[in-house]
Amino acid sequence: MTRMKTLLASAIAVMLTPPVLAEPPEGLYSMDGLIGSEVYLAAEDNREAGEVEDVLVAENMKVHGLVIEFDDDLEGFEDDDRRFVEVDQFSVATRAGNRLDRVSYAVFLTDDLEQVRDYPRVDDDWWAEAKEGAARIWESTKSGAASAWQATKETGSDVFDKTKEKTREMLESLQRTLE
Repeated sequence: MTRMKTLLASAIAVMLTPPVLAEPPEGLYSMDGLIGSEVYLAAEDNREAGEVEDVLVAENMKVHGLVIEFDDDLEGFEDDDRRFVEVDQFSVATRAGNRLDRVSYAVFLTDDLEQVRDYPRVDDDWWAEAKEGAARIWESTKSGAASAWQATKETGSDVFDKTKEKTREMLESLQRTLE
């Protein structure tokens, strides 16, 4: 009976304990939440530098980089100055609020201001060049993808033909046995 009371008390305690709100795991980010996040220069004592304007995703659905709108009060930057930051040039930290819908992010650039000034400026010319470069890469891999598809198709066809032949042979053998 004492054991039953202990189990009952434990069950009631678990039911009355408020749920613990866990922070989302690092490495799992909402792009919607990432856009608008503050950007800091980690190499300069986390100096505020701007905010994330866009997240660029490659065809393989991996993040390729960020478009950052830098503050115009930074030396060497103008109003609406946007730069492309490659994925290996930043890190993201999760800042959880007291609810999951209040999670925010902070982006930390690994380079100092001098290096950041050399990041590619994002404008119409940059975008056209990026699209052209992606098209060239696709053209160079397209024939490989097509030949891989052809090889897969041929292998599948061979397996199907062999299975069909074996099935026909088994049916003929079964029919002979039944006669």
